[in-house]
Amino acid sequence: MKIAPLLALLFCLPPAARAQADLKCPEFKPKAATVRTMRMQPLKRGKAWLEGTPKSINSVSCDLYGMKTEEAEYDGKNLVLKHAFVYKDKAGSKAVCDTLKSEEKLSTSFSDEAQSSMDDFCRKYKKKDFAVVQVFDASPSQGRESARKPVRQVFRVFNAKGFVTEEHAFDPLMNLETVTAYSYDKGNNLAGTALNDFDGRQLRREAFASDKNTSSRTHSVFGETNELRKKTVYELREDGTLRREVRSTYDSGEQPVNRSEVYCDAKGRPEKELVYDADAAEPKYEYTYTYKYDPKGNWTEERRTRVIVFNGNRLADTQYAPEITKRDFLYY
Repeated sequence: MKIAPLLALLFCLPPAARAQADLKCPEFKPKAATVRTMRMQPLKRGKAWLEGTPKSINSVSCDLYGMKTEEAEYDGKNLVLKHAFVYKDKAGSKAVCDTLKSEEKLSTSFSDEAQSSMDDFCRKYKKKDFAVVQVFDASPSQGRESARKPVRQVFRVFNAKGFVTEEHAFDPLMNLETVTAYSYDKGNNLAGTALNDFDGRQLRREAFASDKNTSSRTHSVFGETNELRKKTVYELREDGTLRREVRSTYDSGEQPVNRSEVYCDAKGRPEKELVYDADAAEPKYEYTYTYKYDPKGNWTEERRTRVIVFNGNRLADTQYAPEITKRDFLYY
């Protein structure tokens, strides 16, 4: 199954192809089977900030193709949710539709059978190339795995080149929740997405563009009425690594709310961040990033520390708790 390139960057990593965000795992080298990300609650001891205990934990398990197989969220030590992802092949996906008996004649005009939105999809797309992703509630309270029913089913429709063109998401009662449409440029790079509700009303639209002359890429996010809400510009070095990332947010009238500029090191990792109010000329805050790494070269601890600039000197703000994120990996 092919995955279309998507022009998006995460944590100032170099640009990389990724699939739909809710199904795709973060990309690491080497490939990671499990990634656990912990947001810490820093604890001050004297003038030093210790990492403290985790206030939230996200754990993601991935297959060799980089797709999620399991995801769990914790509030401290308490499990908040746990989902398991099951990917059906072409035959298995057709079988999901076959079990609905969508093509059978209704017994009465008032029958609810074969009237679900999922049935409508199966009748309309029966000759198309599609695959089903079933999402299960995998928390212990749901009992045995064999007795679980999907809490969400995503039908992914592919074009002749094997790229996803639509995603139809259905709730546990097989009612349509959302439809996401994907468009591509001539190079098969993702050019845009449109997320619509069950009735076809736009919820969000995203656009991706690149400029070879400036070695930059842009990701824009639009709201329900097509107003610009977010824009991120990625400026690249000659070797393709990220040099600077500029993030801007806007209100419902497309007026700027805030802007941040993130400057990255030679490997594309954040080093310094400047945060501005609206279109102010001077930054409101400045942050620095420091890291610890595992033997594979992936960071296992990131500290984002606020900086005070006084008389041209830059000093760490010891009164402001740093943002500490820890990660651990299980590699293939």
